[in-house]
Amino acid sequence: MKYALIDNERHEAKPESKGTCPSCGDAMVAKCGEVKIWHWAHRGKRICDHWWENETEWHRSWKSNFPVEWQECIHHASDGERHIADVKTSDNWVLEFQHSFLNSEERRIRSNFYEKLSWVVNGQRRKKMIKSNSLSVLKI
Repeated sequence: MKYALIDNERHEAKPESKGTCPSCGDAMVAKCGEVKIWHWAHRGKRICDHWWENETEWHRSWKSNFPVEWQECIHHASDGERHIADVKTSDNWVLEFQHSFLNSEERRIRSNFYEKLSWVVNGQRRKKMIKSNSLSVLKI
């Protein structure tokens, strides 16, 4: 995650910082190494959102194009299910940035969960890309 709560305010990870998860309230530790982008992680192997995936520079860079208050927003469904949206606008549009493979069933589940959803997909990684009049077309 990009943000955790420290004294009830959202903060990005910094070395030796400790915070709490804005979604579940559990303890989080800052991961600030030299290989992966700096991020927050739950203590141990706990993950409060089963849709969570490791975030790449591509993913982080897309999120950073939007206001901080729109990034990593917790979206609650009427049945109590909750997930952390990459970006949620003031008009309740959710933007999900997908860099890695996502099977069609998982894509359908997520699309049904969010009422207003747009996907931004990194098509550069797809092997099934075809070239057509200088446009890249993704075969789904």
